[in-house]
Amino acid sequence: MPVLELPIIDIGPLLMADGSGERVDALIGEAVERHGAFMIAGFADADRVDDWATAALEFFELDDRGKNAVGSRGSVPDGPRIYRGYRNRPAPGGWAYNEFFDIGPAVPFPAPSPGMAAFAEENVWPHDPPAVGWRNAMESYYALMLRVGTAVMLSAGRWAGFSDDDLMQRFDEGNSTLRLLHYPEQPADWTIMQTDSNAPPLSAVRHTDASGVSLLWQRDPGLQAEAPDGTWRTVPVLANGVSVHLGTVLEIMTGGRVRATPHRVLDLGTGDRKSVGFFVEPGLGTRLAPIGALASAGGTYGAHLQERFHATPGFEDLIPAPS
Repeated sequence: MPVLELPIIDIGPLLMADGSGERVDALIGEAVERHGAFMIAGFADADRVDDWATAALEFFELDDRGKNAVGSRGSVPDGPRIYRGYRNRPAPGGWAYNEFFDIGPAVPFPAPSPGMAAFAEENVWPHDPPAVGWRNAMESYYALMLRVGTAVMLSAGRWAGFSDDDLMQRFDEGNSTLRLLHYPEQPADWTIMQTDSNAPPLSAVRHTDASGVSLLWQRDPGLQAEAPDGTWRTVPVLANGVSVHLGTVLEIMTGGRVRATPHRVLDLGTGDRKSVGFFVEPGLGTRLAPIGALASAGGTYGAHLQERFHATPGFEDLIPAPS
């Protein structure tokens, strides 16, 4: 049976100018080692998370025409975008059954090579937004999660023995992503990529994120995080609740000291699950190598994304393999 509780950590001290976060660093390190994930509270504007996230999810109230007007080629085959914007549900055999909409930096940094250009696309916004103040909610949530996620990532890095400068220089010109997710009821003929025959019905299979850290908010239950001992923790739905999951980027940079958090989404049979993810990402040209390695060591983050997306059903013809 999964453990039903994750620790809730007050991260307020991490965001204070007096540098009083040593105790929080230790709590985050303990949570990483025991649970793989944790909940956060105590930061400025934490009481606005539910309101902003719920307002952002109004996007899915648009009709198909409204959503496809900002669609990527996964939804609109002849559209101008590949990565940013709206993507509808994938074909059978994918790793998740959902539709999503995402934005990145307000002014994206240029891609260092043509094969990564899709990841540096400009944001696209609905001409007729789903509600008054919708874009402001999106941008406010993005700014809050970037600030909070960066502080949490640096804290995990300090616990692992690295300075803030060690990490921050790698997140200059970052390409962080805010993603709205909707998991509709799965059709009877749907098949999901499944590698574990003992797993329960899933809406998203076990995976790790290509990020420094991921901050996940859920309107509805279903999210689970895998602890280092292989047991599953059910992430609770709490008021203004945000769970933290470590990404593959941070694992690589810390030489495996901070391990990425596998997680999955259960199909609870209720349909219409909605959530919001925020992914703190480095610049596309950042070298992915352990801190302290030669500057030329490792491939770039952009190449890492190319490799992952090229291997994802539905993207193989849209994102080239890294050269």
